[in-house]
Amino acid sequence: MRWNPAEAAAIVEAAGKAPVYSADRPWALELHGRSIYLFETGQRSEHDPLGFDRLLSCGAALENAVLAVRSAGLHPRVVFPSDQASPNLVAIVHADRREPPDPQDLDLHRAIRLADATGEGDARKLGWANHWAGIELRALSQDELVVISTDDRRPDHVRGGAALQAAVLAGRSAGVAVRPVVHVVHRRAWRAGLIERHGLAGFPQALAIVGAKGPVGTGPRAAFADRSDS
Repeated sequence: MRWNPAEAAAIVEAAGKAPVYSADRPWALELHGRSIYLFETGQRSEHDPLGFDRLLSCGAALENAVLAVRSAGLHPRVVFPSDQASPNLVAIVHADRREPPDPQDLDLHRAIRLADATGEGDARKLGWANHWAGIELRALSQDELVVISTDDRRPDHVRGGAALQAAVLAGRSAGVAVRPVVHVVHRRAWRAGLIERHGLAGFPQALAIVGAKGPVGTGPRAAFADRSDS
């Protein structure tokens, strides 16, 4: 079995609309049979030598691609190859059976084409959007959402980016502004301080500011996804 042309086009379009948190788009898709292969591409930069931001970007593309598969009435089974065995292959999505899409999946998929929302909201109401094992969307306050993983390896960064994208899409579908904060979270001291201040049991992968204004002092302007300086 192979993707039909409409399914393939929808997957490519959805992934292409994912946000990029690094200097350039760090991923490429290959479609084979009923599977999607997501590769990390390009070179890591001086400001992100370990590739955290690039893997979060890969995760955002993965989330959008998975939603496209779900909206087509297929069940996506996601596999994360080890980085030793497959240095550049970060995820494989297999459409292994027919399954009617959930209404919430359809809402998130429709939100891929929407502009970023500008309304107020509550971070505590966005946790439902996450469907990734080992990842939690935890509200630190009404205005702040943190993406926490149980481990801190390559698949956790990718799943963290996917969950962050799910929160962004959930906000869009409800008209609520959700602004990702990624570039400061992987500074060791800043990350340790976040864990200590909030008593977090896990590894913060990203933050999101929820609502049109958000709290003051959440980090430098360059921390936001729409930054213009690298």
